[in-house]
Amino acid sequence: MSLHPGLHVKQYVIGEMLAKGGMGVVWRAEDTQSDQPVAIKAVANDLIVDPDFRSRMQDEARRHQRLHHPNIVPVPDVFEAAGETCIVMKLIGGLSLATLLDHCPNKRLGVEEAVRIVKDILNALNYAHRQGIVHRDVKPANVMVEREGKVWLLDFGIALAMGEQRRTRTGQTVGTLLYMSPEQIIKPRSIDHRSDVYSVGCMLYEMVTGQAPFVKNQDGIADSDFAIQQAHVNKTPVHPKTRVPNIPDELDEIIMTAQ
Repeated sequence: MSLHPGLHVKQYVIGEMLAKGGMGVVWRAEDTQSDQPVAIKAVANDLIVDPDFRSRMQDEARRHQRLHHPNIVPVPDVFEAAGETCIVMKLIGGLSLATLLDHCPNKRLGVEEAVRIVKDILNALNYAHRQGIVHRDVKPANVMVEREGKVWLLDFGIALAMGEQRRTRTGQTVGTLLYMSPEQIIKPRSIDHRSDVYSVGCMLYEMVTGQAPFVKNQDGIADSDFAIQQAHVNKTPVHPKTRVPNIPDELDEIIMTAQ
């Protein structure tokens, strides 16, 4: 039995579904002990049946619990219920960066706003990297921007401590294709903090140009996921300033250096 509205589990009362994706379902819930709303991410049943996956998710969620930074979403609790691994997170208002970009003219932000958001993300990642944790899936959907402008980085659920042997099946990679570093594609077992820097560069590229560095059917890239992977490994993206001429030279250089 999966989580559902009205279910009482531990001190939580499950409310409405907030999101659903390949890694699970996110529910709004009430914490009856703190009398505060929370978000609970329940990992999908078709993934949780793999004991290695379950062990990895629990380990990483508990590692996330040890991260305390003003731009990293707190994870106060991890537990199993209804046949799922449940990760309790602070409920963040506002919009994901992905949604925010969708609502912007030409799907891009102004340079000042984009730089402000990325600075907060980099501060969060710098802290996590100092704790030996690589995020591995930095993307607009994993960044929340509150109405007042506060920035949160979330979903370290697939993060792995640097140097730790992966528990995923041989050859399996984690990350999102548009923002995936070449190292994640070529040698996913041995990536480090530089992979996150690459992903931030891809994300900043999209924030100021309105598109990711590599997209299908553009700049000689074919219409396939494999073509995008090969572009990350073998190609240099078009300079952001070529797409949007008023991007400052310094920012253009910074983005290209991250690539």
